Amino acid sequence: MKYHSSTSNLRAHLTTLHPDKLGDLSEEPPLKQARITSFLPLSSSRGLPAVRQKAITDKLTRFICKDMRPINITQGSGFKDFIRELEPRYTVPSRATITDRVVKLYETTSDNVRQMISGKKIALTTDGWTSLATEAYVTVTAHFINDVRELKDVILKTAEAQKSHTAENVAECISNILGEYNVSRESVLSITTDNAANYINAVERRLQVVNVPCMAHTINLAVRKGLAVRAIETPVSRLKATALHFNKSTTDSYLLESKQELLGLKHAKLINDCATRWNSTYDMVCRAAEQQAPVAAVIMEKKLGHLELTTSEWTLMEQVRAVLKPFKVATEALSTDRFPTASAVLPLKYVLLSHLQPSTGDPAALKEMKTKIKTDLYNRYSQDKDAFKLLNTASYLDPRFHRLIHLERDQRQEVREKIKGEISQLPVFAERAAMAITRREKTALSAMGDLFGDVYRQGADASDGPLDIGAVLEQEMLIYESETPLPSDCNPLSWWMTSQSKYPHLAQLARRYLSIPGTSVRAERVFSTAGIIVNKKRSALDSENVDRLVFLANNLRD
Repeated sequence: MKYHSSTSNLRAHLTTLHPDKLGDLSEEPPLKQARITSFLPLSSSRGLPAVRQKAITDKLTRFICKDMRPINITQGSGFKDFIRELEPRYTVPSRATITDRVVKLYETTSDNVRQMISGKKIALTTDGWTSLATEAYVTVTAHFINDVRELKDVILKTAEAQKSHTAENVAECISNILGEYNVSRESVLSITTDNAANYINAVERRLQVVNVPCMAHTINLAVRKGLAVRAIETPVSRLKATALHFNKSTTDSYLLESKQELLGLKHAKLINDCATRWNSTYDMVCRAAEQQAPVAAVIMEKKLGHLELTTSEWTLMEQVRAVLKPFKVATEALSTDRFPTASAVLPLKYVLLSHLQPSTGDPAALKEMKTKIKTDLYNRYSQDKDAFKLLNTASYLDPRFHRLIHLERDQRQEVREKIKGEISQLPVFAERAAMAITRREKTALSAMGDLFGDVYRQGADASDGPLDIGAVLEQEMLIYESETPLPSDCNPLSWWMTSQSKYPHLAQLARRYLSIPGTSVRAERVFSTAGIIVNKKRSALDSENVDRLVFLANNLRD
C-alpha cells in the first residue's frame, strides 16, 4: 500500500487494521554510538584524586622499606597487574619517583630519631660486618627508656668503613655518627661491643666511654674453652661429622627420614656446630640425643662405623648437655630487646659460676671442662674496670637484683655511695635542695619569726628543723632496699612505672641505667636485615642506599 502521510497516521493505521505488525516496530531503539574513551583501558588515573594517589605511593614506599623489597619490584608486570586489580585508576610510580620517596622518608625518620634522643642519656651498641660486595660497615644502635617506661632502640647509622678497622678508625666512625645526631659523648652512658680488641680500645681509649662486653659473646668464649678438653672434643667432633654427612648425602638423609617414621619420631635434620653461633654445640648435642636411635640404625645399615659414638661417649655427652643448659638459658634471656639486660649480667655470672661447682660423680673430663669455663668466666668483668661499677649500679636499680647478693658488703656500700653521688648531680635533686633552702617565703610572718627566734623552740625535736635532702635520699634508699625482690621473670620497668612516685630520685637514675643493653644482639640483628637487603641481586647498592634501607627497615614504626 502506498503511503504518503506522516508516521503518526501510519502508526494509527497499523494499530487499527494490522495490530500484529505493530509489534515488529515496537522494539527498543538501538543504543547511540559508543564514545571512543569507552575502548580505552580503565587504568588511567585521571579519576583518582591527587591526595589518594599520594597516600598509596607513600604506603608503597613504606612497604618496600619495611619488608626489604627491591625498588624495581614496582616495575614488574605481575605487580602492575596486581595493582590494576586493586585500584585501576592508580598509576604505579617510576623507579626514580620511589627512590626519591625513600630518600625523603629517610630524612623524615632520621629527624624523628634525632628528636627522640635529644637531651636524653642513651646507651649504644656497635659492631662491624662485611657485605657480599666485600664492603665493610659499622652499625651503631641507640637505646633509651621513654616516658611510659618502655625500652626503645633505634638504628642511628650503618656507615661504610673504607679504612682498616683499627681502634682509631672505628672510634672516628662512631664519633662522626654521634655528631650527625648532635649527641655528645657525655650523653652516652656506655657502648656495648663484642670482645674484639679494636672495638674495646676504640670505646675505652679513644672515645673514653665505658665499654660493656657482650655477655652472650663472653659466655660463648668461655664455653668454647671448656669444649676444648680432649676427651670432650673427640665425641663432639664425631657428632659434627655425622651432622655434616647427613646434610650432604641425600640418600642417607631420606633413609634417616624413613627410620624416623618407623620409630614414630618427627622428621628433624641434625644440627651442626658452628664456633661463632651461640649455643650451637648444645643444640647439636640435644638433637643428636633426640635422634640417636634412627641415626644409629642408618649408621649400622650403611656401615658408617667411624660416625658412631660409644656408650661411654654418649653418657659424657648427656653430662655435657646438662652443664651447657644454663648457658643456653642465660643467652636467650639476655637476647631480648624488650626488657633490661645489663642489670642481669653480673647476677647471671654469679649464678653460672655457682652452677660450675664440681660434683662428686663427675668424670675427670667433665671436671676439667667445668674448671676451664669457670676460670675464663671468672676473669671477665674484672673489678678494676668501669664496666663492673656501671653494671652493679644497673643491678642495684633493678628491683629483681637490688640486694646485690653477688657482692661483698663493702662493695655494696661502694655502689650505694656511687648512686648517692650521681643522684646529687641530677637537676631534679638540685632543684629540690634549692627549694628546701628557700622554702620559707618572705611574708608578714617572717618578721614574727625574726623577733622570737628560737626562744619558744628550745627542746624541740630536731626533725622539725630544715629539710635535709641527704637524709631524705638515705631514707628513700633504705626503704627501697627493704623491698622484696621481684621474681626474675618480671619486668622491672613495669614495677618502676608504679613505684616512681614512691622513689622519685632512684626512678630518675633507673630510667638511665636500665636502658643499657647487656649484649650486642641488637647490632647483630641488623646484620640479618642487611644480609637480606644486600643480596646477590643487589650487591651493587652504594653505601648511602644501604644505610637508608637498613635504617628504614629497622626504624619504621606502625
